[in-house]
Amino acid sequence: MKSIFNPIKFILLLASLAIIGCAKQQESHTQTISSVDGIFDAELTYLQEDSIIVTSSLTPSDLNYQRIVDGDVSVLVTDASGTSTFEKVPSKYINLDATIEVSRNVFQKYFPEEWAEMKGQQYTTIYIKSKKDDGVFYMRCVFTNSDQEIAKYSEDF
Repeated sequence: MKSIFNPIKFILLLASLAIIGCAKQQESHTQTISSVDGIFDAELTYLQEDSIIVTSSLTPSDLNYQRIVDGDVSVLVTDASGTSTFEKVPSKYINLDATIEVSRNVFQKYFPEEWAEMKGQQYTTIYIKSKKDDGVFYMRCVFTNSDQEIAKYSEDF
């Protein structure tokens, strides 16, 4: 009986898996503030363990920063009336090239219908979406000038 095991193919498969497994993580990231709606003269800040990762005027622009360690990040949106804080944003959404939308009191067309109860409330939203895969995103709403979460939804295929 002839063996179907081919040692050369097996070695090539193992070598391929080793190369893929050793691929280097991306060292720096660019997130683009693509849309700001309902907020004027504000600042966006990413913090991890009280260290500023990046801070920028909340206007359409690029945020460039080095890869951060795994863990949660706080995202702050600050304007003259106060700070809206998004606590415990998973680092996997910060460690990717993405677009960022920030809005205040705007019920976005992509919100789930069950969020309709937010209409009429004072809330601030962040929406981080991968530039490479529309199926990877993080969306969260908090009451304006607080860290009290109203709703959140994320996907990472």
